[in-house]
Amino acid sequence: MSRYWDERAAQREMEAQLIASKYLSQYQNRLREAQLEIIREIEAFYGRYAVENKVTMKEARKILNSKELEEFKSVNLEKFRALSLTGNPEYNLLLNAISYRVRISRLEALEAKIRMTMIELYGGTNGLQDITYSGLAEVYHDSYFKHMYDFYQAGVFAGSVARLDDDTMKTILSYNWSGKEFSPRIWGHQSEALQKIQNELEKSFTAGRSLKRTSRALANVADVSYSRAEALVRTEANFFHGYAAHNSYQDAGVDKYEILATLDFRTSDRCREEDGEIYDVSNYQPGKTAPPFHVRCRSTTVAYFDEDEYMDGEQRQSKDGLVDTVTFKDWYNQYVA
Repeated sequence: MSRYWDERAAQREMEAQLIASKYLSQYQNRLREAQLEIIREIEAFYGRYAVENKVTMKEARKILNSKELEEFKSVNLEKFRALSLTGNPEYNLLLNAISYRVRISRLEALEAKIRMTMIELYGGTNGLQDITYSGLAEVYHDSYFKHMYDFYQAGVFAGSVARLDDDTMKTILSYNWSGKEFSPRIWGHQSEALQKIQNELEKSFTAGRSLKRTSRALANVADVSYSRAEALVRTEANFFHGYAAHNSYQDAGVDKYEILATLDFRTSDRCREEDGEIYDVSNYQPGKTAPPFHVRCRSTTVAYFDEDEYMDGEQRQSKDGLVDTVTFKDWYNQYVA
């Protein structure tokens, strides 16, 4: 394969990961906001019930008195009811679990508040699910059109390209390539993170940890949550970048593609083995014949031609003769319907 196509493919993969980085920054900000909110709840809990800066499990499991229960229901249950109207089933599950209870322990009330924060973090407006959807949509959109632009520049394809409307993007982003769509995997992260928080609280109250130690333990949970979220987003970004490339190959009439691995000391054995392998576009199978081959995969694909194509000066040979070079913006405005 020519150096031109290799460089183009590497550049497009890098651009996809830069988009992912932009959205991961938003991810990190939302996680930190949620972490601070949870710590504020725990600080209030310690402020109300701690003796010598410690809360025992016995104290944590005491039932809310009538004043505390009324306060919990008037403030928190009203908030839960309002959020349940948004249509997210997670809110309804939480509301139904506690709204008819006449006896709620201090710990259960705290965990309900934390669970609500976690639901908002993952599934609320501008939550992690929304951020992931927006990021992956941008990755696909950017990758697809830039691949088509590259084919136009090289004289491989010269026709019009259809725009990607919302319905098309929803169908694309629902592609189940790994056995589960990214949305259920995000909710899986939420459930695991919530369980870890609950475990840390139980450890704190059982061992009599101070507020400082409890906060530190929860900060570690947040760090692990971000690391897992980053792995998910990076892997999904690699997939949707590759899926965009695959669809561009089909639309441009390219029959074969070649695996292009990022070769450095971090390259996996699988990607080293796949590097340079050539597959039919019709045999595209993510994880088997196309990236991602593993979590955080950095490999990509490049269109394969029996005769190498290369850039030569300011014009390219095409089926219609020589074509002038053109900027991506000008190409998009002229050919994307």
